[in-house]
Amino acid sequence: MNFEEAVEATVTRAEALREIARHDIGEPDPVALFFQEVGDKAEYTGAEVLGWLGY
Repeated sequence: MNFEEAVEATVTRAEALREIARHDIGEPDPVALFFQEVGDKAEYTGAEVLGWLGY
């Protein structure tokens, strides 16, 4: 999957959390921070996850 496809994708909560776990963002609880900033939802857009990760 290329970047454009990833941005347009819809991912489940579990998939988003797995992707966050793959990145060492230096936060003590990145999941809590993600939920605080993006929200705790059943699905996310790729843009939300990638944007939060800094891509």
